[in-house]
Parts: sequence; structure tokens; C-alpha cells
Amino acid sequence: MSAQANSSRANPAVAVAALMPQPRSIAYGDGWLRVLGGFEVVWLGYRSPLLDRTALRFQDNVARRTGLDLGRASAAELRIDCRDDDKSYLTTDAREAYALTVTEDAVVLTADGPTGVLRGLATLRQSIVNGPQGFAIPTMVIDDAPRFVWRGVMIDVARHFMTLATLKRQIDAMELVKLNVLHLHLSDNQGFRVESRLYPKLHEGSAPAFYSQADIHDLVSYAADRGVRTVPEFDVPGHSRAILRAYPELASDEGYFYGSTLNPANPQTYIFLDRLFGEMAQLFPDPYFHVGGDEVSGADWDADPQIQDFMKVTGLQTKDELESFFFDRMRSGLGVHGKTVVGWEEVARTQIPDDAVVQTWRSSGAIARATAQGNRVIASAGYYFDLLHLSESYYIVDPHDPASCCLTQAQFAEGTALGLPEYIIAEDQVIGPSLTLSPQQQALVLGGEGCIWTEIVTDEMLDGRLWPAAAAVAERFWSPASVRDTADMYRRLTIVQDGLRLAGLMDDANRRRMAARLAPGESEPVALLLDLVAPVRNHAHNHRAVARLKGQMPAAQAFNELADAAPADSLVARRFELDVDQFLRGDRSGTAVLKAKLMSWRDNHDRFASVAWGRPELEVALPISADLAALAVIALDAVTAIETGHAPDTLWRGRAVELLDRQLAAEQASESMVRAFTAQQPQADLLISITRGVRKLVEAAAIVGP
Repeated sequence: MSAQANSSRANPAVAVAALMPQPRSIAYGDGWLRVLGGFEVVWLGYRSPLLDRTALRFQDNVARRTGLDLGRASAAELRIDCRDDDKSYLTTDAREAYALTVTEDAVVLTADGPTGVLRGLATLRQSIVNGPQGFAIPTMVIDDAPRFVWRGVMIDVARHFMTLATLKRQIDAMELVKLNVLHLHLSDNQGFRVESRLYPKLHEGSAPAFYSQADIHDLVSYAADRGVRTVPEFDVPGHSRAILRAYPELASDEGYFYGSTLNPANPQTYIFLDRLFGEMAQLFPDPYFHVGGDEVSGADWDADPQIQDFMKVTGLQTKDELESFFFDRMRSGLGVHGKTVVGWEEVARTQIPDDAVVQTWRSSGAIARATAQGNRVIASAGYYFDLLHLSESYYIVDPHDPASCCLTQAQFAEGTALGLPEYIIAEDQVIGPSLTLSPQQQALVLGGEGCIWTEIVTDEMLDGRLWPAAAAVAERFWSPASVRDTADMYRRLTIVQDGLRLAGLMDDANRRRMAARLAPGESEPVALLLDLVAPVRNHAHNHRAVARLKGQMPAAQAFNELADAAPADSLVARRFELDVDQFLRGDRSGTAVLKAKLMSWRDNHDRFASVAWGRPELEVALPISADLAALAVIALDAVTAIETGHAPDTLWRGRAVELLDRQLAAEQASESMVRAFTAQQPQADLLISITRGVRKLVEAAAIVGP
């Protein structure tokens, strides 16, 4: 029986428990195991230094979640029965299943291997509840295993460099929600981020922002301890300007799209890459190695006589065939080092060997195309966190659904009519509503990765741009496909995010630091505004990209605006919407708190206006702040109307509709990539996040009657 079905019959107090991902099977009892201090860990089976470190991290996390002194006598044993070592640890065959039984005086965790112990302890951490009985864990029986073996996050560290400390925070959070692959995009036009002792000009050109080989060993080891594999990506033959700045003799003719591409007709290109990738393969022990392969326009290849002659000699007719030739050369070269090659979906535009793995990104339809020709797939289309969608938008996309995203036919037609370039919209991005996967094709889907490209994401912003969406995607990759209730997901997500913060995630802390920088000594109204707004979506805030598309000279973009600090998915607004739903169901127990929130938001505008005066980064958001206050007033009126049973008058309804329609228009201005690059965006590139909850109140108030 599903977790949701079981929880509906459970002790009502368990409703506050927030497990994410949801286990495949959970049955709650009626009792509680009280958490009075650290657990007494008893090892019943296999034990190793890795498992000892895992247990210590668990105890530390319990201390952070409870504030209790671990030195106090514990009332409970934690019995860990790891049945054996697992030679497949840190591979796609790792034994991740576990069983967890909690009684009123002990916890028993059973797993076939160390990875299962890590996953079970992640669940146990989340199970700690602070209620009338103090800190406690509900009695329960869990049987759990992942739906997909590949559950990852891709972080682009080439465009904006991310420090080791920042990456380690993401790994800590990944462990807690059972994500198991950290895919690092380590080279692009902007930089080559790993020390190469064979080709030192590569990292010297990115100095000082690169990882030494010692840094890589440290990071890979840190992730491995937490059951997270580290998969490197070095993007070739395109996106290679950083390589070509260091070694220009490897370039094709003059660059055209994202900069010069490597020359596939030059034998020195392959000598260079064989040596470089051989060196990198020693740094990253994972059996998978990503070589990019995306967004090669072919214009510079067309303009290079050497490449054209090479194609004639080798019988290659098209750019796609030349790309396939290049990719196969990478595949065979890395095969010498025992690596399985991964490439972005463009590498599969022609038939490629079955041992190559394809990562989709342009459209979920590529899942169907790649698996139809026998290739394994990692799904990333629909999971691009840099597009700043709501967590639920990612949550409803399933790796087994090739019709789940990305462009509608209408959006494609609109973009084509506007003359948008192929890197913004292309026909292969259009959703194929009739596409399905056979059971054989489904078996080829390894799982998925949420991706964060960092054109407009700095080290300071990463925690807030990656989370909480990554936790929602973690559930999609782990839990049964039937777990799809977005309201319940948000109920749990608001709690899980606080647990991640207790473990060290700095999304909220960094947001408040950015607010303090914008208004030193009086940042509180700025921080409150940031809790209630979101940045425009689909790269509409990428001023450099918008300028380039319009044929303008792009200026450097500073990341010091409210839109850079605002969360893509405000959990404060989500909590408000859950409170509204409770109120509209007739449960008035939280009405006083609901009203207090709205009054605080109403009153914040005057405070924000006084702080914003003389500060251009804040003054630009004054219309947004004013609309937010007006929405709070409308919502308060609606609550009163519903409580008293007297519908508001026509004039009030008109004001409410006009205000809500203005917010809807602002949201629609960046609802797709087409609109994001062509429509006028709202002031300060900000959207108001409480609009959906307010709209529910207004609609309910409009139909109230005696």
C-alpha cells in the first residue's frame, strides 16, 4: 500500500511528519519513540569505517534538529543490521533498499549494503517530530527502495565558479533527500575549472577560480562518504572557448555560436583530448564520464576548408554525422580508461552505440527517440532549475513520460513567427502528446537529473536556486509514480527545507545577507518583501541574453538586485496557501494567524518605502511592494466577508479583479522562453508569490451569501 494511503489511517499526530522522498511502503503505529539525546548504536552485521562515519553524521544531525545534548543517556537503541559489504557501492547497481522498524523503545534498520544504511538513516532523521511529547519519532514500519537508480543534480561551475564549501553543502543536502549523483559541468566558454598538470594553460586561464587536483580528491571523497557519485563533464566539441584560448591551434574556423568549436579534422585534437581526458579520468573514479556534445551550430565547420575536405574523404554528409564521428572517437578513447560516455541529446541525432548514455534537455520527447534506438537515458528535460519555475512544475514531470515537456505547438509557432533563433526554440522541443514508452524503453531510463546553469547564479545564490526544487525532484526520482499530490508535497517540503537548513543549507541565510547588503541596519522590511516575491522566470532576468537577442551590446550584469535574492518558489507563500485552503475548508483554528500574516504584509509597504528611498536597487520595487500590500488588504476583506457571510460589493470585486489580473499579466510575461525574451517584464523583474492564495480567497468571497 502506498505511503499516502497508509498515513490516512494513522495516528493524526503523524500528519506533521514530513518524509521526502516518500517511502514506497509505510505503516504507522499509535505510539512514539521519544528522542532524549543521542542514540545508542548497536551494530548487528557488517560494519566499516564508512558506516561509523555515517552513524556519527546521523548523531550530529539529530543534535542539530533537536538541540539536545548527545551526551545525555539515551532512551533508545539504534540497531543497524547491514547484511554485507557491497562491491557495487557508488555504482548504478548499489544496494539502496532498506527496512526500518520503529517501536517505542528501539529502532531497527536493516539493509543489504552500506548505501541502504545511508538511505534509511536519511529517513530516520526526517522522522523526528517536535510535538506535545517532545522530540519523538512515530512508531512505524517502512519498506523502501528507489524507483530510479540515477537521481542527480547537475551544477554548472564553469560560468560561475562554486567554492568547495558551497558544493559540500549541496552534497550534505543531497544525502538527506537520497539524491545520489553530483554531475559537475567543469568546462565551458567561461572557464576550465580543474587543474591539469599535462595542460596547465587550461586552468591558468581560469585562475584563481579552479579546483586543484587535491580539491577534486577531497570533493569526490566527501561525496562518496555520503553515497553520492561524482560525474565530471568536460563539454566538447562546442562550448570550448576556454580550451581554445589556451590552445588556439585546436580551433575550427572563426567562431559563430557560443564561440569557436574544436576542429574534428585535426589529428592533434584527438591527441590532446585523449591525454586530457585520461588525466581527468584518474581524478574521477566514477565509471561514467560526460563529454557534452550540445549546441554545435556547424557554421564554423562549414567555413573551414580542412573540415570540409575531411568530411569528403571520410564520407560524412552532414554536421550531425560529423558530430557522431567526433562523439564515437570520444567514446572509444574513454573506453580505454574503463569509462562509459554520456552526452547531451544532440549526440543521438544519428544512431550511436548502445553503451553510450544520452542525457535529454531540449524536450522530453528525446527520451522516446533515444530509448527507441537502444540507448540508456538520463532525463533532464523539465528539470532545469535555472528557469526558476515553481517546485510543483518540476514535480509533475516524470522520467517515464516523454510527453511531459517542453514547448507547446502554440509556443513554437509564436516563437517562429517572431524569428527567434534555434537556441531559444526549435521544432524538436515541441511536446509530442501521443508519445509513450514501451516497457522495454522504460527499462532504459536510468533516472534523471535536475540541472542548474549559472549564467545568472553566483556562489552566494546557489543554495537558494537549487533548493527546495531539488528536494521535490528527489521525490519524483525515488518515490512511486503514484505519489503526485502537490499540496501534500508542499506541506512536507516546507518542513523538509527547514531540516536542510538545520543541516547547513544557507538559502535563507544568504538571502538575508543580501537584504542586509541592500539596506544595512534596516533590512527587515526588505527581507519580508523577499519572502513574498519571486524572480521572473525562463531567463527573463538574464539581461545580457535579452540584450544580445535584441541586437544590443550587452552590459555586465551585477547580481545585487532583489530578483537575485528572491526565492524562485516562496515557501512562505506556499504555507500561506495551505492556510487559505484550511480556512476555506471551514477549519477556523488558524484564522487569527492568517489575519496576522496579512496585516503584517499590508503594513510592510510603508516600512519598505522608507528604507527604499535613495536606494535605486530598492526604489525600482516600490510598485511591487505597493501591489503586495494591496493584495493583503483585498485578502483581509475576503476573509471578513467569508466569516460574516456578506459578499463584498461590486466596486470591491472590480478592484480585486483588476489587481489580480495585473499580477496574472506579469506572470504570463515570462511563462515561456518565447515570452521571456520578447515581452515587457514587471518592475524589478519580480513576481508576487502570494497571488494564488489571495485569488482563492477572492473567488470564495465573491460567491458567499446569507
